[in-house]
Amino acid sequence: MGKMVTLTIDDQVVSVPQGTLIVDAAKKAGIDIPVFCYHPKMEPVGMCRMCLVEVGRPVIDRATGQPVLEADGSPKIQFGPKLETACTTPVSEGMVVRTQTQVVAEARRGIIEFLLTSHPLDCPICDKGGECPLQNLTMAYGPGESRFRYEDKMHLAKHLPLGELI
Repeated sequence: MGKMVTLTIDDQVVSVPQGTLIVDAAKKAGIDIPVFCYHPKMEPVGMCRMCLVEVGRPVIDRATGQPVLEADGSPKIQFGPKLETACTTPVSEGMVVRTQTQVVAEARRGIIEFLLTSHPLDCPICDKGGECPLQNLTMAYGPGESRFRYEDKMHLAKHLPLGELI
């Protein structure tokens, strides 16, 4: 087993092997980070942005190479200005991850709404019959109501008939 890394996810301390992705470290701790394009057996791509989280890293003193400490002796943590994808970001020593903040929740609502802009919106008659990951994510993290109207979308016939299996 390689070097172990200790980090904090939603106030839970987790130790995982170096190189583990944040989404897998969270799963090990029983914390669910929603994903849409990620699969543990495939190379991560971070395209859907559903797994956005806040990530903080210890501040390192450039002169000594040691972590800067707060008054209480704990390492000073600096959060990045933007959210990061948990499915493409490997863990690092002392990292702090927040998955349930207001900023994260707003980002997830926006991502779901964006994903649904190019979705046919026929969930009631969809062949998946309630076993759709997008529908599950929408119910759990979506805005509840869309700004877009289904009737306003263009419904054009396909240039090539794809068949019933595609």
